[in-house]
Amino acid sequence: MHNYKRLPRIFSLNNIRVHPMQNYFRNTMVFLFVFLLACGPKDDGAKLRLDSARAFYANKEYQLAKQEIDSLKILYPKAFDQIRAGLAFLDTIRRGENMQTITECDSLVAAYQPTLEKMKSLFSYQRNKQYQETGSYIPKESVTGGVITGTMLRSGVGEDGVLYIESVFTGSKQKHNQIKISAKDGSFVQSLPVNDDGLNYRFSNMGKEYEIIRFAGANENGMAKFIFTNTNIPLSVTLEGQGKYTYTLSQTTKSAISKSFQLSTMMLQLDSLKTAKEKAEYHIYYLDNKKDKNADDVVK
Repeated sequence: MHNYKRLPRIFSLNNIRVHPMQNYFRNTMVFLFVFLLACGPKDDGAKLRLDSARAFYANKEYQLAKQEIDSLKILYPKAFDQIRAGLAFLDTIRRGENMQTITECDSLVAAYQPTLEKMKSLFSYQRNKQYQETGSYIPKESVTGGVITGTMLRSGVGEDGVLYIESVFTGSKQKHNQIKISAKDGSFVQSLPVNDDGLNYRFSNMGKEYEIIRFAGANENGMAKFIFTNTNIPLSVTLEGQGKYTYTLSQTTKSAISKSFQLSTMMLQLDSLKTAKEKAEYHIYYLDNKKDKNADDVVK
């Protein structure tokens, strides 16, 4: 009977185990492959990114085109020729993007301007040239000629599109600086307190106290929107300050404030479109000047 030396097991079908020398060889080959890949044709990948950016630009997908340029710079930091070309093309993308903004703004302004003018016809424009640099649009149903007819809310929209609500009180000993508008289901909205004088008035006449407190901007705190949303349900107004006084908001007043809210929203939206167009025009002006300056530098 022959005695055979047991040879070292290199692998087993049931449980594969690689010989240490083979493991070293495999790791070396993987490292070499990764190294060769990293040192491979980088320009091909960078060129693909640049071509992709151009394709997106051709389809007016400017944001995606800019993302491709960003990816090119990050993934291929040593592809200098493609990066330079990408940065130059980035100005072209930005110009196209701003031209698109101008076109869209012009289109929207043209579409909404007639609706805005029709809405303004429901208002009376008022301005005291002696005291006011700008006027306000007052809903025609709430125009009183400056005469205080009782405790009420009244509204208007400035030429800048900012809405205001004035709380008018006539009575005795009431001094309020905040109002709360409530529905029967418990929902409500409350103004912020107004503590400065500004356009607020308090005076007495023949034993009666008069107060006119204006809430605009942040102090208005969404009251007009709440009234607009709940125009067809009963709403009550509570005057708050040194005392409290509650009354029911009339349908006429709710309608007037709702119209003021709509007009203000439209005016602010159109103003936003015009501002966006002006910014886009400025960006194009900057890009054109930058291009002219670069051209002068090349000539020099």
